Amino acid sequence: MDSLWLDLEHKTPEPRDEPVPTGLVTIEHGASSAVLLTPDAIQPGRRYPLVTVLHGAGRQDELLVRACQGQPEKRQALFLVPRSVQPTWDLIASDERADLDFLEHAYDLIYRRYPIDPARQALLGYSDGASYALAVGLSNPHVFCAVMGWAAGFLAIDDRRLRATDPKPAILLEYGTHDELFPFERVALPMRATLEQMGYSVEFRVDQGGRHWPSGSFQSEALDWFQSEPWRERS
Repeated sequence: MDSLWLDLEHKTPEPRDEPVPTGLVTIEHGASSAVLLTPDAIQPGRRYPLVTVLHGAGRQDELLVRACQGQPEKRQALFLVPRSVQPTWDLIASDERADLDFLEHAYDLIYRRYPIDPARQALLGYSDGASYALAVGLSNPHVFCAVMGWAAGFLAIDDRRLRATDPKPAILLEYGTHDELFPFERVALPMRATLEQMGYSVEFRVDQGGRHWPSGSFQSEALDWFQSEPWRERS
């Protein structure tokens, strides 16, 4: 893949004759698709966080949509749940960047329709989706302030357009101690050490006895952490 960079410019919503669609909104572009979940009503004068939720290998996007229902109203945030074109994300499955190009398209569309707060955009991923969240989030600090991941397996950062003055996204990672796919001692602990050595602030959480499946409390606790705005204290 040539680049992990997202070529995005934040926009204010365009004037519309009719209200923007709310609830569960489908976004499609070629072979790519996503579901956008919004609060019941978009309040005038308010800007909303945007959380993108990334599935693991096997495309469990429908499961994640169900898991996120109710969260937009509770959190007063928008949730984007994309579906990878191939069984997992392009960084892993392809030399092309179909999923990244779709994210550019989806974000541009969302910006033009909904009042998104550019300082409160985050990625939340599971397994391959957690690895992808780290790769995309840390390669695009001009877009994302935080990355949350369950069982990220590897780290890949495209640093060719990063600047020394770029803020570093805050990171929350959680792993199960009995993960059979990404062994805790061999994957989780080195991941934390590497990120901290690179200067990232890492909230590292352990699911004692947990395997390669997220704990029932992971999503809620990760979103609580995100809403606490830990990146406000970043250097």
